[in-house]
Amino acid sequence: MATSSAILSQIIDELLLAKPGNREGALKHLAEKGLLPKKLLEVPKEKKVTIFASKAAEDFAEAKGIVVPEDFKGTAAKDKVSVKDLKKLSEPVKKVVNASPSAQQFCRDNGIDIDTITGTGTDGKVLLKDAQASIPNTETDESKTDKLKISPRAAKTMKQYSIDEEDLDAAGIKGTGKNGTVLEKDLAELVKEMKESETEETTDEESADED
Repeated sequence: MATSSAILSQIIDELLLAKPGNREGALKHLAEKGLLPKKLLEVPKEKKVTIFASKAAEDFAEAKGIVVPEDFKGTAAKDKVSVKDLKKLSEPVKKVVNASPSAQQFCRDNGIDIDTITGTGTDGKVLLKDAQASIPNTETDESKTDKLKISPRAAKTMKQYSIDEEDLDAAGIKGTGKNGTVLEKDLAELVKEMKESETEETTDEESADED
């Protein structure tokens, strides 16, 4: 309710008589006289600052016990954290290993941390021979792979899908060409497996983004 003219006039008179030196003194004097408007007597409430975009996000974080990193920026307006962001924080990101299937299997069988191996394949891909070389005195079957004959088209396909000769041996692929030469058609099943593997990895990444 607005202050009446009579009350306002009384307030002015009191201030002229008391001549307070500052705003705090004026408010105190008017309060003592019972002339201070109710709204000025109320202590302003501190506005709660939250990093969450909604109450649902705040409740989700509390229920799941999710701790949001200090430097984390949400995808909602003004970098607020949404439920979608919290789901990403709570779910571990699947790691994509840059290694051939045969190299991964070799490391699993021998208890080797594949992350410690430097790959010599395309884009640093870890090949079977790289994994074998990490164990002293491990036979790499170089004599066998040296004799393997691969047609130019098959070699191009192998390079495209980062397939090495050890992968051929692990998959039991035999060349059907002249003198046992590996042809492009001999790689069909292995290439299919590589494509399916890449599709699964892409699907996992897209699912994580959608969450």
